[in-house]
Amino acid sequence: MEQDIIKNIKKSFFAYRNGVITDRLRNAGDRHKVIFGLNIPQLVEIANATGQNANIARQLWFNSDSRESRLIAPMIFPSEDMSIEEAHSWIDSVENTEVSDNLCHKLLKKLPYAETLFQEYSLSANDLLRYTAFRIAMNLLCSGYIRNYNTLQEQAKLELSKNCQLTKLLCTNILDEIEWAQTNESRF
Repeated sequence: MEQDIIKNIKKSFFAYRNGVITDRLRNAGDRHKVIFGLNIPQLVEIANATGQNANIARQLWFNSDSRESRLIAPMIFPSEDMSIEEAHSWIDSVENTEVSDNLCHKLLKKLPYAETLFQEYSLSANDLLRYTAFRIAMNLLCSGYIRNYNTLQEQAKLELSKNCQLTKLLCTNILDEIEWAQTNESRF
């Protein structure tokens, strides 16, 4: 049954494939062996038709050769089924910012321990892992789950001081979002 669902998902990937986007992604440096060129709304449509299923999501996630498999997996993984250990495993296997962004937005921000994940990975020596940490924080901030702006503000400033090209814009955006929230807090 699950294999039939995965086959249907893959058929949908083929139906929506876009060679122009595939070429652009390859030229931009995407290293996935299989790229169908689907955009996020198409993946959301397929995910909605598939429904939530942790086992299928895991199988898709572990198909790390396929860009679309990596992007759709967080969309169909039920957040209540993800343990912190599995969240660590998924974060540790993130291969680029696109996968990180999608993982954080579609799944990690929904986890009750998302802020803990941020705290743990914000101290990593690995730039992509720190990027993922700050992407989690940005999603939590925009969703209203972070109310202690001072701590996040200090962490974003510290990250900016490292002059990491991968995290620079993200941390600048976090600081801008905090400033906007503080300015407009009294208005609401």
